[in-house]
Amino acid sequence: MQIHVKHTVLLFICLFAFSARLSFAAPTEAIATVDKNPVMVEESFRLTVTVNDDVPGDEFENSPLLRDFVVGRTSVSRQTQMINFETTRSTTWTTTLIPRTPGTFTIPALNVAGLTTAPINIEVVPVSSANATQTRDIYITAEAERDIVYVQQQIKYTTRLHLAVDLQSGSLSQPELPGADIEQVGKDREFTDIIDGKRYRIIERTFSIIPNSSGEFTIRGPLFDGEVVDNNRQSFGFFNRTRNVQRIAKDVDVQVLPIPEGYNEHWLPSEFVQLTEEWQTPDDEYRVGTPVTRTITLTAVGVTETQLPELDTLYPPAMKAYPDQADTARVQRNGTIVAQRTETVALIPNEAGTMIIPEVSLNWFNVITKKTETATLPARTIQVLPPANAPQALPDNTQIEPVVPTTSQISDTAHQTINTPQWWSISSWILGGLWLITLIAWYISSKTRKATAPIATVAAKTTKPHWQELQKELMRKQPDLNRIHQLLLPWLSSVSGAHNVSVYTHLEMLGNAELKQAIDNFYGHFYGKQSSGDEKAVLKALLSVAQKQQKQTRNNSTTTNPAPLYPTT
Repeated sequence: MQIHVKHTVLLFICLFAFSARLSFAAPTEAIATVDKNPVMVEESFRLTVTVNDDVPGDEFENSPLLRDFVVGRTSVSRQTQMINFETTRSTTWTTTLIPRTPGTFTIPALNVAGLTTAPINIEVVPVSSANATQTRDIYITAEAERDIVYVQQQIKYTTRLHLAVDLQSGSLSQPELPGADIEQVGKDREFTDIIDGKRYRIIERTFSIIPNSSGEFTIRGPLFDGEVVDNNRQSFGFFNRTRNVQRIAKDVDVQVLPIPEGYNEHWLPSEFVQLTEEWQTPDDEYRVGTPVTRTITLTAVGVTETQLPELDTLYPPAMKAYPDQADTARVQRNGTIVAQRTETVALIPNEAGTMIIPEVSLNWFNVITKKTETATLPARTIQVLPPANAPQALPDNTQIEPVVPTTSQISDTAHQTINTPQWWSISSWILGGLWLITLIAWYISSKTRKATAPIATVAAKTTKPHWQELQKELMRKQPDLNRIHQLLLPWLSSVSGAHNVSVYTHLEMLGNAELKQAIDNFYGHFYGKQSSGDEKAVLKALLSVAQKQQKQTRNNSTTTNPAPLYPTT
């Protein structure tokens, strides 16, 4: 019994040693095969490379295949078998290849784990040369709307995936063009069609391709990678058997023309460009000091919003402009990009009268007519009215009639004069002269003490309440910009002493450049869009400069205060 056990143990040791020797044996063979030959252009076939040993997965390198084929996914599998105590191991790589053009191609010898496979000649036939009775279950087509375009002109590129089998899942890559901006436009469109007697489910996808350089180029077709139901394989329970398929669209050659010689404007190639404007005025009228809003919209077809330039707008010197930050957007219509740029500006007239708003124009290149065209907003003439509370001026022909005494008054006076005694007349003249001398002396004396009282004294008294309200609002943690706007004009009016004029007329009268700049910055923020940090800095600067102006006004009034009428000793 002991001898039998020893023999059994010895046998297992020998078998283990033999299997270990096999496991560490070097691979001796690498074989490459394809699942079909010939193959149709733009349809996939599988390349299988097998090595008779367990080797690392990175031993297979597919870069030699990229020259003639589109290389898809590569999967690695390993297998171990033991038959009659003989163990065999193998490693298999499966790669999907897709030919782009018809012809005869060679899969070169591949170096795998120190071994070399034999080369394989592959015949690729065009679809028209395939068996007429053989209809394809899956294929993809692609077309470009134009094959000759200008640089930065949109190419509308459409792909259609044709499916005669049930699709479980799949993905479609983008087309490829070096140095171009490529994006999908709109959503996929799905419909059915019958082609060569076979019903297909068709999924259509549109791309926008904008080349950024001129020359001859090839748009590489997108790759479809999906799982479809395999009707030739038996299903397992409630689950259908699927198989992986890959298809690629044909390449499309395009010619991209450069910017025409002599074209010195901003390059905007488009089929259609338009300028529109909208005015928002209170009560449909223009008044001094009342802001109006002008919105200009630039619309262009077949370009992105980044291609739209800033508009060159001019305004009269008597009209202050506060531009807002421009807004850009894009929409998609019928597979075409439509870009828009909107510029908004707040305008404040400073003078009454007739003003001319100059025209706004933009040159662009029409890709259909191949000519330069101009989008224009015509000049506009507006009539600016005085402020709503301004006093009405008297007509030029208004005359003040002198008061003429009546005949009866003259007669009575003459009668009294005739009847007055002569001595009384002389006395009256003497007394009147003395009284007149006294009156003149008193007037000169009172003027010396009192006449130099400046207007600044009155201004200082009327300025204080307006300043207190403005300062209080500026010093709040969360100031109300609209409230500050309402308080600025009364305060400036009290400082300058002028009434019924605009903010900037007051600033011109004061001649304070620092205050003018601070108020400019405030209105730039009030009518524009800036961050809260900018708002705090603007209001802080306005408060500081306004405090200086208020202090200067107060000092001027203090230094020129009059002496009392009856000074005490």
